[in-house]
Amino acid sequence: MASKIRKLLYSLVTIFLAITAIFFIIRLSPGDPIEKILGPEASVTDIEKYREQLGLNLSIGKQYINYLQGFFTGDLGESLFKKKSVVELLKTHLPPSVILAIVATFFSTIFGVILGVISAAKKSSGFDFSFRFISLLALSFPIFSLAPLLVLFFSIKLNWLPVSEWLSFKHGILPAITLIIPLSSVLSRVTRNKYLEEEHGPWVQVLTAKGMSDFSVILRVAKVCLPSVLNVVAIQLSVVLAGTMITETIFDIPGIGSLLFEGIQNRDYPVVQGIIIYSTVIYMGVYFLIDILNEFIDPRINS
Repeated sequence: MASKIRKLLYSLVTIFLAITAIFFIIRLSPGDPIEKILGPEASVTDIEKYREQLGLNLSIGKQYINYLQGFFTGDLGESLFKKKSVVELLKTHLPPSVILAIVATFFSTIFGVILGVISAAKKSSGFDFSFRFISLLALSFPIFSLAPLLVLFFSIKLNWLPVSEWLSFKHGILPAITLIIPLSSVLSRVTRNKYLEEEHGPWVQVLTAKGMSDFSVILRVAKVCLPSVLNVVAIQLSVVLAGTMITETIFDIPGIGSLLFEGIQNRDYPVVQGIIIYSTVIYMGVYFLIDILNEFIDPRINS
């Protein structure tokens, strides 16, 4: 119980530091949102008057206190450009991002673990060499270069899948594949390496000596590898969230990514802050749950 409380406190402190950092970083970045809203021909009087209306004329300390008060009361402010509450915008743009992140994480974990275990069990075979070559090749392509290749092949050459928007199941296939390929490659290589470390352990030899079938031994070893794989899943979740945002921009999906990109371009402080808060809370929440799940899978972790 004490370890769970420590992990929860660690998560809360991390979230607090993250939302504090983003508040100050975004205000130190060049560019004035008021000048962008009113245009270059706006007078100094109009700029100062509008800045006062939005509360941006207050000291940084006062703005920070208001920012924290809003965060703890669930009020993330109002978009400077869209004139809608950030919470409302997040609710509108969340579904595509959440679906992409869940699908990518789920299938990449399944594929990564299965392929990694098979490759380790067939070490030095043709499958193993092919697997390592393909996984390394997949890791060599960043999302912004992998996505156009998939579009060229599946959409333009074969005409199987649509290129952009978010209107049906088909519209989500290419973005999901774009995220699944690199993430599953990472997880499969981690699984393979961890499996090779564990398969020669004394406990594996004992199971074999007792007459346990090869398939049962493979499952036992895979279970022991699972906490390490889940830790990588938690770490890679930040990559998935960032990748989702890039993928949404490439495929013109109305998710958090496109909203963040637009917010950064317009120096829309409340929108950018709200999205970073959302991402941080999701990431730390999943990381905390995976820590608890790892303890359940292998009680020795905190023993």
